[in-house]
Amino acid sequence: MNTFNDRKKAFEAKFTQDADLQFKLKAKRNKLIGEWAAEKLQKENKEKYIKEVRESDLAKPGDEDIIEKIMQDFSDNNDSISREDLLKKFNECQEKAKEKLMSENS
Repeated sequence: MNTFNDRKKAFEAKFTQDADLQFKLKAKRNKLIGEWAAEKLQKENKEKYIKEVRESDLAKPGDEDIIEKIMQDFSDNNDSISREDLLKKFNECQEKAKEKLMSENS
């Protein structure tokens, strides 16, 4: 019975660690995409815009809320970006965030 409890605790610890890493990865990715968008949109207060982008991700589960915000901001700025190009940028930022996170944890 003790072995089962040990395995259960180990599984719970791994689950918690994985969830924490996913949260950090998503936060870093959102910061990177916010930095990129702020640069492209030539925002005067980049830190404020990055914060807006990061907070927009809290509106709904998933990434749709942050995608909609950035697409709308490009549209409001009379700039265009396709959804496909934005998703490619998301993937690039995701990979950069992974690299940074891995280098921090090694």
